[in-house]
Amino acid sequence: MSSETLFLIHYSEPFIYAGLFLILFLCGLGLPIPEELTLLTGGFFLHLGIIRFYPTLAVGFLGILGGDLAMYAIGKKWGQDLLHHPHLRKVITESRLEKGRQFFRDHGEKTVFIARFISGFRVAAFFAAGTMGIKLGRFLLLDFLGALILIPLMLLLGYYFGASIGWLAEIITQIDHLLRVLAILTCIAAAIFFYWLRKKAPEGRKIPPKK
Repeated sequence: MSSETLFLIHYSEPFIYAGLFLILFLCGLGLPIPEELTLLTGGFFLHLGIIRFYPTLAVGFLGILGGDLAMYAIGKKWGQDLLHHPHLRKVITESRLEKGRQFFRDHGEKTVFIARFISGFRVAAFFAAGTMGIKLGRFLLLDFLGALILIPLMLLLGYYFGASIGWLAEIITQIDHLLRVLAILTCIAAAIFFYWLRKKAPEGRKIPPKK
């Protein structure tokens, strides 16, 4: 390896860490770049030997959890004000808002964990988690557990399959699109099911006969 290459590797390492952190943090605030592809790129740099695994792992956790926490905090501070904005109140009625609160009481923790693996839903789910009052400790724990799976997996895939990085990125992108479609279809099916239950409820209630 030439001295010029060694010089470039040595002095580019901190800039790569900074770039990975910044992109991952901004992804948590809505930057339309999949975190998976950013982590995969980090794994590719590991494959090239430009950066080291444990600092990259730490940068991944700090960037992702920092961005997610920022979006949660935004929802916590301004979410309710946004939901009660006069223009949105025409769409988000009090009954719909109460259904949203009930959903997060029943399924909020599962939603936070699953959203970690679906790029198109993370920002909305974490904003809603703050808005609907999921406890900070529970949010951080669930988000950390999801990140504990996602971050090392993507870095190691990029490292071991660095020679086929383009093919791997395409596969991961297709899987991400499939998960988005499945999530949307699940939401639609659940909405139809609960609507059907609500319509059937009056018919199903029978007044017991008087003795």
